[in-house]
Amino acid sequence: MTSNAELVRFWFEEVWYRDNNGILEEMFTEGTQATGPVSSLMGQQFIASDFVTTMKALLGGAPEFTFGVFEEAGPWVITCFDVHVTSHPHRPPFDFDGQMIFKVENGQITAIHSSLNYIKLFEGLGQMPPDTLPVCLSGAKLDWK
Repeated sequence: MTSNAELVRFWFEEVWYRDNNGILEEMFTEGTQATGPVSSLMGQQFIASDFVTTMKALLGGAPEFTFGVFEEAGPWVITCFDVHVTSHPHRPPFDFDGQMIFKVENGQITAIHSSLNYIKLFEGLGQMPPDTLPVCLSGAKLDWK
């Protein structure tokens, strides 16, 4: 690959669309660091196959990504995207957005920061009510069943 952005794009295409998890050991260092809202659930070391497998299971398959930003700045690759979930077996199609920032050194991903719009994701999955964010911003509380 000739650029860091191409490496990250290759990761999205191979792992998300072609189910090619065999490339992950080559693409990520053993100590790849993860930050973001769910990093405390996964631990500091990012295990890409676990994250992708969990998300695909939750979404009912591979979603489609539309990138608004896919930029390289030195060792960093910044992505902003919309995620289109069209094949969930029990939910109508829905969208949510996210951002991922990758640090690439010597042809491998050494750090990743992921921030997805989890509220929209869980609304789309029916786990949270529609308009959760504005309701919470009003001071109302959600009661869990």
